[in-house]
Amino acid sequence: MSNSMNFLPVPEVKYSQKSPILGEFEVNVHGAVVKEKLTDAYARLQKRVTLPGFRAGKVPMELVKKKYQGEVLNDVFNALVNETYQKGAAEHKVRVAGDPYITKTNIGEWKEGETLNYVAQVDLIPDVELKKYKGLPIKKKEGAIGDEDIDVVIKNLLDPKAELENLPADTAVAKGMLAVIDFEGKLDGKVLDDASAKNFFLEVGAPNSLEDFQNGLLGMKAGEEKTIPVNYPEDYKNTDVAGKNVIYTVKLHEVKQKKFPELTDEMAKEFQAESVADLKGKIRGSLEAEMENEHRQQNQEEALLALVEQNDFEVPPSLVQRQLQYILQEVAGLLRKQQFGDNLITDYLRKHSKDFEARAAREVKLALLLPKVVEAEKIKIGDEDLKKHYEEIVKQSGQQMDAVEKFYNGSAQHKQDLTRELERRKALETLVGSAKSL
Repeated sequence: MSNSMNFLPVPEVKYSQKSPILGEFEVNVHGAVVKEKLTDAYARLQKRVTLPGFRAGKVPMELVKKKYQGEVLNDVFNALVNETYQKGAAEHKVRVAGDPYITKTNIGEWKEGETLNYVAQVDLIPDVELKKYKGLPIKKKEGAIGDEDIDVVIKNLLDPKAELENLPADTAVAKGMLAVIDFEGKLDGKVLDDASAKNFFLEVGAPNSLEDFQNGLLGMKAGEEKTIPVNYPEDYKNTDVAGKNVIYTVKLHEVKQKKFPELTDEMAKEFQAESVADLKGKIRGSLEAEMENEHRQQNQEEALLALVEQNDFEVPPSLVQRQLQYILQEVAGLLRKQQFGDNLITDYLRKHSKDFEARAAREVKLALLLPKVVEAEKIKIGDEDLKKHYEEIVKQSGQQMDAVEKFYNGSAQHKQDLTRELERRKALETLVGSAKSL
């Protein structure tokens, strides 16, 4: 670059804030600055460009300018925009979110020697005011594990040992029973592929089964035949029937039930327990830990929703769009793992677009609010906090402590990310701990 740039006029950059989330730069770049930038750009281009009849670096400048004038001017303009708006943002201490978008410029009519001007608007990261974060109103989740919950787990453990017994012919089908059925499904009067079976065993009320079909079986008795309409959900993974009504003809042959063996101390040892009492105690402890974790997560979600409601503010569209794209990619990935096709995924994302947009806006707000809670509570993460977290990782993953410490201590970014995550967790504990149950 020419040393003459040191003596060129400095671009004029004016800044004005239009709203808490929108700023505007008005920039004038002297024609001499633009000319110098163009001269340098053409010189760099000439060294590498080739045209018929000329070797690289030997194309006459007038031909380079003639062929690449529009492209070079556009590149120079973009470089000037980035350079000048970033300088203005630094001078005015503006926290910019995303790239600037040009609302006005004379680049299309610009001629050599003239001042190049543009007006650019930028999304701003708002200066958030934390109004209320303690005593948030939430519906706290509470509960206890009962004997019936333990019995369900024990039944699942004993299920491989259970025997099937026939029930009297006049037994009405109820949840938990096994129905032996023939069925055939039709859509618009045509039999569907893979929608029929003979002597099919179905546990009535089992999870992940079609609710309409299950409910239609209730009350049937052996020898009866029935027509059951089933409305498939819009997001059903089989696109042939998703959102449609399929008519099933069902004939019930038999009703059976599982007969479970009596759980003994000897049998309990098969499940790594000393006795029946010991097994039940272990099951209770596991269920209580699971419930505690579930309730903690639900309470945290409630507290985060309440935090946004009590401290709502406007957020820049660019941040919301960025977070929305992340959410859509995440959801699409989860659906693909469940064998959903691309068309169904697209339809699902489109159908729930408003929900995803609301979630994206909420997550952006929380990303700005939680650091304010950390600041207000003067939360600090020390060596003991980090060590405790390292121990949790070792316990859960089986990794060696040396490897875990090296991963975090060997990278300033990794350690900073972990510190922020632990700060966030402590902030959440504050929110939930001080919340008032509705």
